[in-house]
Amino acid sequence: MESAKNAMMAGMKFSIEPLKEPLGFIKLLQFILSIFAFATTVSLDERISFHAVCRNGTHNITTKTESIQVAYPYDLHNEYFMVPLCSTPAGGPSQLPLLEGAKSSAEFYVFVGVFVFLYCLAALALYLLFDEVYRSNTNIVTADFIISVVLTLFWLIGSSAWAQGLVNLKYYTDFNECGQFDEIDDCKIPSNSCVQTVFPNFASLNVSVIFGFLNMLVWAGNLWFLYKETPWFKVRSKPPQEPSTDPQRI
Repeated sequence: MESAKNAMMAGMKFSIEPLKEPLGFIKLLQFILSIFAFATTVSLDERISFHAVCRNGTHNITTKTESIQVAYPYDLHNEYFMVPLCSTPAGGPSQLPLLEGAKSSAEFYVFVGVFVFLYCLAALALYLLFDEVYRSNTNIVTADFIISVVLTLFWLIGSSAWAQGLVNLKYYTDFNECGQFDEIDDCKIPSNSCVQTVFPNFASLNVSVIFGFLNMLVWAGNLWFLYKETPWFKVRSKPPQEPSTDPQRI
């Protein structure tokens, strides 16, 4: 262990030359794209609001407004409003949560983005400080390639799950579409009316999904450049040895 550490320290030499090659340049691009992916996912902080117009007779009309926050991790099961809307029961109001959210897919997607951010940071430090050690150590090169294959799959799975989670999030924050008003007894009364007045703006989350699939494409494309550094490629690309022409065998 000590000898390996000494060898690493001896091979330490800062150079920006790896950034001029596809291996280093793409890693820097992956580092930046990962920040955009998870930053746009956690940036949303919107609200849902709706009005309930309650009619008790011809002239007795009251209006109740409810507002619910929509923010990361989009666990709408823990977001609720108080019912009933048009009266105050003797036992007090009760909580009515929203129907469904996108907590698991959002958290997994952010986990992939943060993990990739940290891995790219470590890989860039390795490329810039220990480039000669990296290229001469087949174990490090092979590990880099295998980890990159796994992270490419993670981006594909995480982006697909988050894209579906975003679809669910849009659906369940539209009370007219998902039937949330059907869960409210006061809204079922013909003389009353419930109207959603504020809808969340999901523009940043749409962008986050795009960044997820863009990350996946960049990582998939980078696998070829990583594979060229592995011993598997170098063995296959090595030219065949010419047959021996020893004069003693003739």
